Amino acid sequence: MIMVSHCVDYGLQIFDNDPPIQTFHDTLYIPRIPGHYDSQFGLYDNYGRLIPTAGPRRGWPNAALGQSPSCCVSPSDAFPLSPEPTYFYGGNITPHYGHFMTETLPHYWCGRRFYEGLKILVHAEKTLDSLFALPWLADFFSLLGLERKDFVVFERPTRIRMLIVAGSAFEENHFAHKAFARYCNELGEKHGEDIADGRPIYLSRAQYKSEMRQIDGEPEVGAYLAREGFSIVAPETLQVRQQLRLFSEHRPTVGFVGSAFHNSIFCRRPVGVALTCDGLISSNFALMDQANEARIQYVTAPEVTLEKFVLGQPALYRLNDPVHTARVLVDLVYRRVWQNEKTHDAEGIDKEKTYLIRTYHQSWMQIDRQTGIVFHGNGEGERIVRLVAHLGDKGWAALTTFPGDCLTVERDNHQGTTIYYRFHKRPDGRVAFYNDETHRFLCATPDGKICCDRLESDDWECFTLEDA
Repeated sequence: MIMVSHCVDYGLQIFDNDPPIQTFHDTLYIPRIPGHYDSQFGLYDNYGRLIPTAGPRRGWPNAALGQSPSCCVSPSDAFPLSPEPTYFYGGNITPHYGHFMTETLPHYWCGRRFYEGLKILVHAEKTLDSLFALPWLADFFSLLGLERKDFVVFERPTRIRMLIVAGSAFEENHFAHKAFARYCNELGEKHGEDIADGRPIYLSRAQYKSEMRQIDGEPEVGAYLAREGFSIVAPETLQVRQQLRLFSEHRPTVGFVGSAFHNSIFCRRPVGVALTCDGLISSNFALMDQANEARIQYVTAPEVTLEKFVLGQPALYRLNDPVHTARVLVDLVYRRVWQNEKTHDAEGIDKEKTYLIRTYHQSWMQIDRQTGIVFHGNGEGERIVRLVAHLGDKGWAALTTFPGDCLTVERDNHQGTTIYYRFHKRPDGRVAFYNDETHRFLCATPDGKICCDRLESDDWECFTLEDA
């Protein structure tokens, strides 16, 4: 039986439209202290407010990485003025390949025409010289037509007369614009170099010293797959141009999930299988897959044990039977498991039967029409409207209001006049609602909130339906 892995986050968004490209005047650049994210660096407008589209942010509900929402100083004339009249903001440069893909590269989606001839102003985790000493990083920027001399970091607060900021096309654990997938697809098509001959590729982590996890028994998996005709590839040994073609829409790429799987974004509709050790995947992979129409199946590795976990050190996992793990991978490839695409379209809803939704706390699921945010309460107040549910014979439920208000559920990407969930009926007659994409359950917490963030259904995640 396939144990499908699930996304660890919620509230994810995919946007069809392009991010905004804005021009700011008289901004203040505050440098970043090398090392961990500090609480001072950023770009601030002439009122001393953080320019949110220019800073690294992560997660949902959204939060800036270390940056203060306002600066204690305004861009005073006492600060030095930048030597160039106009700069393009190139984001925060990180030396980690995976985070470079999800945090740095998304600022360049607009293409070279927007920064041609301009200096690229950036923040950086290390010095620019040490960053460009990394061959893969220098090679990546060379694909964009950029080299070390094009980048600028100021060591003191500096006023920028004019700054062009292209909003990020990808924000970690939060959203992705389809423009990012289009841009990366073009990079892969233009600069990628094929390394495979049509055989399935296995991305080996056997020699990679990961800061996240080590997997005991993984070399035996690669050895078995090599005998089965797979091409065994160590991504960390490849040139950047070769990494751009690790994935294909015609031949599968498989392996234990890690930074190398971010390379799928350089191929439209790639296919593959990714093994997880804990049954969970980062939402960064889910976002890239959705924006890129990827067909990658995430599966929990069979018979895997967590041997050691110490905060700040790589987690150590052990494959109890590496040969069995390899055979499972071969079977999944031969079965072309990535073709088992499940539709998330609700169907079979019976609109004739209408129910009110009572929580475990003996309150009603409802909204305040001022915001449309779903919560639970006693149903009183001029703006309070109770939600109603319609059920279907194919396991779908539709939640709405009689006036047709636009609804929002916290920690979910559901919005609209009608929001759809799968439902389970329990033996006691109660119902649990869950998101078919994130596999998170609706929960009524004692403080009155309704959130869609629970992996299992217990009392707070069960509701009683009563005839409206």
